Amino acid sequence: QLPVSQIHPTQPAVGYDEILYKVAKYQANPGELFDSFCEENGAGKASHYDSQSRITQPASFTCQSAYGTYPEAIKSAVIAPNHQVYLTDGHHTVSVYRDIARDQDFTYSVRITNDLSSLPDMAAFWTWMQQHNLTWLKDPAGNAVTPANLPAQVGMKFMANDTYRSVLYFLRSVSYQKPKDAPPFLEFYLGDWLRHHQPASQSELTTKAGYAAYLSRAAKAMVAADGSQHTTSDASSPTLDKLGKLDKVNQKKLDKLSKPGGKLSVLFSSAVAKS
Repeated sequence: QLPVSQIHPTQPAVGYDEILYKVAKYQANPGELFDSFCEENGAGKASHYDSQSRITQPASFTCQSAYGTYPEAIKSAVIAPNHQVYLTDGHHTVSVYRDIARDQDFTYSVRITNDLSSLPDMAAFWTWMQQHNLTWLKDPAGNAVTPANLPAQVGMKFMANDTYRSVLYFLRSVSYQKPKDAPPFLEFYLGDWLRHHQPASQSELTTKAGYAAYLSRAAKAMVAADGSQHTTSDASSPTLDKLGKLDKVNQKKLDKLSKPGGKLSVLFSSAVAKS
């Protein structure tokens, strides 16, 4: 458990629209917020909260169990030679809570999978991280970045926006189904593929109708593509089939996104969306 401001990212960007959707969902349903926050800290569901409860004030709400009781529910991280904690899963989750907390600090739990503090230096650390596919070193335009260029903290205030990462969040179970043995950064690989094969214009993503139309186009392009295609120009990148590409668009789930209560409807009904 540590202050969330002391958790460092291992990727430069997150999908803002995914985060804004979840923020809007939680603001409309505080019970869901506190249940999720307790669960992500390995403490079961929330057992008590009220209108005055804030995630920045631990005494204002109660979880069923102590933090860390259920470690498998906690996001993973590693310890680097500089003795800092680097997140390897959960950048979007942490970003949601930070936005809700308006970037006030709060205590958050991470599950340490590797203590790499004995490595000789940070260069060796980042080499190890790349060898084990625990870092994504590309910016939202698909250009390579160095570890030195990564943001210092996790959250929308610090990290860039990758439009395609949000698009792939909305397309889950529509044009791909995350496989059990999915490689890390699955959505970033698929996003890289979309960026080159079915690019979006920023203007069309500023309205619900435009966003829905792009998702439909992207989904059709993905399912129609040859599944043996590599997702990036790197021949070692996973293929579309490896990442769970479906043979046909799940039209029912695609349509649901735009219906009342659907993810796009929640996103675009939010005052913070697109502001």
